[in-house]
Amino acid sequence: MSVLVQNCRTCGGRWFPARLMCPRCGGADLVPVSVERGVVEQLTHLGDVVIASVACDPEPLLVARLHGAVEPGDVVELTDDPGASGRPVAFVPPISLPREEMS
Repeated sequence: MSVLVQNCRTCGGRWFPARLMCPRCGGADLVPVSVERGVVEQLTHLGDVVIASVACDPEPLLVARLHGAVEPGDVVELTDDPGASGRPVAFVPPISLPREEMS
């Protein structure tokens, strides 16, 4: 399980959702990279739905829907599969990449 984020080859910044250029250095050499897990920082309960900020190492900070019992400080697997279940995961919808990155 993992999600795709963008990595700037110029400065190393990682971004989600996809950008046309790096907001840190202005570079346009952005490539998708896979991120497998992150640390839950904060939770928001909306009825039965739990939304969390999940910090990846080194970046980015993602907003994800949690599945399973998770507390702040827990390490969770990240997935872009909305049907993933069976153990605690953080669901992040897939990013839309610029057309040249998709080919």
